[in-house]
Amino acid sequence: MKSKKWTTVDLLRHARHDWLNQLQLIKANLSLDRTERVKEIMNEVIELSREESRISNLKTPNLSEYLLTYNWLKHPVKLYGKVKGESGDFSLFEEELLHTTDELCDVLNNSISGYDEYSLTITFEPEDLRVSYTFEGNLTDQENILGKMKNIFSTHKSMVLIESYIQENKCYFEFQLTS
Repeated sequence: MKSKKWTTVDLLRHARHDWLNQLQLIKANLSLDRTERVKEIMNEVIELSREESRISNLKTPNLSEYLLTYNWLKHPVKLYGKVKGESGDFSLFEEELLHTTDELCDVLNNSISGYDEYSLTITFEPEDLRVSYTFEGNLTDQENILGKMKNIFSTHKSMVLIESYIQENKCYFEFQLTS
């Protein structure tokens, strides 16, 4: 897995940069007297902070770091993490989830063309120990890429596929985690 080793200064610099961007957006909208937009931005920042907190509490420090810092490296596919309900304990599955997510991101980043918006959302369901991967965007060689994705998922014995579907611009895979 190719991951950047972040120093404390790197982390603080990126976090500060993100917060300053949000504050500048709020300030600009206030100067234009767009208070409704300011409220929306503030609610988005609050929800993002809550989501990052839930991700940080999955008991998967390496996976959490990966999810929280991935978009700082300017990949074509944006990566989002979501936790349904409260945070849970995914520590037994961290290595497989990290490996799967990294490989999947690599395949997707190398399989897109153009300047469309692409995203991969990983949703954790702690209560049922389920994880789903949802990719949104147009894939160039869909059959080949789907084969690679299924191959990535099949290598992990603790990830049992329970649902999947493919639509024109969306791929969805949901897994039950078992030890």
